[in-house]
Amino acid sequence: MRIVISGATGSIGSRLMDRLSASHDVVGLGRNPDKINQMGKHYTMKACDLESEEFEQLMGDADAFIHCAAFAAPKGKAGQFQKNVDIVNAMIPVLKNHNVFTVFVSSASVFDEMPRETVMTSPWVRPKALYSKSKFDAERAVLGSAYENWTGLRPRAVIGRGDNTVLPRLAGLIRRNKVLIPGKGNALLDYTCMENFLDCVEAALRAGPQRMFLNVSNGDPKTFKQLITTYGEHIHNVSATRHVPLLPLRFLASVLPTDRINHYSLDQISKPMVLDISETRRLLDWEPTQSLEACLEELA
Repeated sequence: MRIVISGATGSIGSRLMDRLSASHDVVGLGRNPDKINQMGKHYTMKACDLESEEFEQLMGDADAFIHCAAFAAPKGKAGQFQKNVDIVNAMIPVLKNHNVFTVFVSSASVFDEMPRETVMTSPWVRPKALYSKSKFDAERAVLGSAYENWTGLRPRAVIGRGDNTVLPRLAGLIRRNKVLIPGKGNALLDYTCMENFLDCVEAALRAGPQRMFLNVSNGDPKTFKQLITTYGEHIHNVSATRHVPLLPLRFLASVLPTDRINHYSLDQISKPMVLDISETRRLLDWEPTQSLEACLEELA
């Protein structure tokens, strides 16, 4: 199978390049020339604008396309995040014209404004945070189109080798041989081991178009305190904890937000988020098999 992957220099995209290249003809697309050159030593890589004629030419020869590319950051300009939606709108006619099966990689951040007390199935409240809003709108663009040859995957907090989003945030909470826990740390959270997500993408490729976005997680939610202390013990050999009051952190996020302390990041660890993955299991014949502990052992 000839597979094209956008965002191939990112954390998930690069791991998919590694996993799928072993048994498929894979082409990775990116924008960072240094990363493309580095990865080009091992894989077929191209610098490609997803709204260009070159992208359309690539789709003419592709059997499948995995869309991982996105502007993802705790803060940024509205136009930067809107590009996540504009690119999807530009790609859909091309993908439909060539009837390329696509796996759209979304994000569980689409649930950010949903009531958090229940298990999440499908989002119906548009988020306020710019990144979350862009992923919500991108999903709506796909769902509202006439394009049918696709499946969407919506992972929650992907952790593992190559992750440059979740693990750095957890590492930032290890200070002076203690694990810092904002607030009480009792919010129940889902997470996804990288290997389980890669397995899920392969399952989606085998299963074919579902024409819906499917939730992905380990199916084993833990409180944030359990999550961060497990990480601290396995990666840093640190077990002592110290709780940091949440209110002062919220104040700092309001008056002087940083990449580390902002309302979006605080929400991700202080508000519960548990996903219903029953449809993903059933439709894709997939099960998460790697535990958090096994995932972290690989990183230790």
